[in-house]
Amino acid sequence: MTSASTYTVVPIVDGFPGKSASHGAFGWSSVHLLLGHGRVVLVETGPPAYIPLLSAGLARQGLEPVDVTDVLLTHAHWDHVSNIMMFPHARVWMGERELSWARSLPGDAPFMSRLHIDELHDRGDALGRVTDGDEILPGVTVLATPGHTPGHVGYAVESTPQPVIFAGDAVKNLYEITTFDVDSTLDAQASRASIERLREHMRTTGAILVPGHDVPLTLSADTFARTRQQTADICFFATADGGAQDRSITDGGT
Repeated sequence: MTSASTYTVVPIVDGFPGKSASHGAFGWSSVHLLLGHGRVVLVETGPPAYIPLLSAGLARQGLEPVDVTDVLLTHAHWDHVSNIMMFPHARVWMGERELSWARSLPGDAPFMSRLHIDELHDRGDALGRVTDGDEILPGVTVLATPGHTPGHVGYAVESTPQPVIFAGDAVKNLYEITTFDVDSTLDAQASRASIERLREHMRTTGAILVPGHDVPLTLSADTFARTRQQTADICFFATADGGAQDRSITDGGT
């Protein structure tokens, strides 16, 4: 049962911290569901390939896309916003600064989907435009975390059994929060400051942190660790007769 004052956090898709040297980013981002306060809240929507995964994840909770009341977006990149139109009854929330920045970019800007940015803009007042410190829903507070993009935000959530921070790509994986060495950022100094803010929030609240592309992380005695094993299964057609080859990746190993 969900506490009346907190959310239950349900993982829908675990993020994966990988990219291809030849084909760019995988785009396997973290997606979670928040259940509580009479709301069904999706945090991020993932890339287009996630559509069946999102539907299946909701169905496991006895829900459908039409039941989602809110969608929280950390930033405007394609692998986080691409399925917003799956949820016709949801109010979508996004950083005010982030949307303005995304709208100013040319059509060939890396990692952007102009179709989805225009869709968000065209919603007008139906789009929730957030700023640092806003409590946009009961128990959900906005944290400004710029660097990866100028208007990137995270979300601090009062949840059971402990608080959760959804960091988006301000912290993409275990390596980044441990080392401050951030891949793919528009402002390395701002990214470092955002990571320090998130680390301090973990220290003071005891929160778990959900990175943009990894499983949730804990902090204990100044050591960050994954809450569960990181794994991915990749299949490709290796031979002319249709033979498939599978490769499993676990915690960075093989």
